[in-house]
This record gives sequence, structure tokens and C-alpha cells, in this order.
Amino acid sequence: MPRVVYLDDEEINLLLFKEMFKKDFEVFTTTFPEEALEYVKNNHVEFVFTDQRMPLMTGVEFLKEMEEMGIPARPKKVMISGYAAEGEVSEAIQQNLIECFIDKPWTYDGLKTAISTI
Repeated sequence: MPRVVYLDDEEINLLLFKEMFKKDFEVFTTTFPEEALEYVKNNHVEFVFTDQRMPLMTGVEFLKEMEEMGIPARPKKVMISGYAAEGEVSEAIQQNLIECFIDKPWTYDGLKTAISTI
């Protein structure tokens, strides 16, 4: 089963994601960027989902740190946010930091469709 990491500062989003995708993925969720980085570093992860606007660091900052770690198996990266500034998202796509951006609120079907296209 593919492994997924989801970083978000809103616990409810993490709980919903984990519940909805428990049959599709092995899901690791956290509100702490350092914990997500550690998990990605120590596990083979197929997908990384991150919120953009969080108190400890933005999703773009998190993804840049992940890139700097030089993980050999590059997971596909998806930003899920309702607050992302257009410039930051465009920059993240241009720099190949994310493969996909999804607006909150998301639905299971919408997210599943987006995942299948990347």
C-alpha cells in the first residue's frame, strides 16, 4: 500500500484525510513540519501533501527543506490550501516543488482524481 504524509496545522483536516483514504494509502499525518521531514527521510513515501499557511513554516518552506534533504526516491508533492497566495503557488510549480495544487475544501473524489493524474 502506498505511503502518504499529510502536514496540516488543522487537526480536523488530518483526521478526515486519514479516515477517507485509509483503504487507499498508509497515511501518516502530523501538524509538525519537523516530524513530517523525519518521516519522509526514514520511509519510502509516494506522496506528500501539505497545507500552505501554517504557523511554524509555510508549505513552500517545508517543501524546500524536503528538497534540500536530497531524498533519493522523490515523492509526488501536492499542496492543499485555501489560503495560498497565487505567487507562492506559481513559484512552487515552476520550481518543481509541487506537482499539483488543490483548493480547500477538498472532496474525496476530487482529491482522488487529482492524485491519479500526477
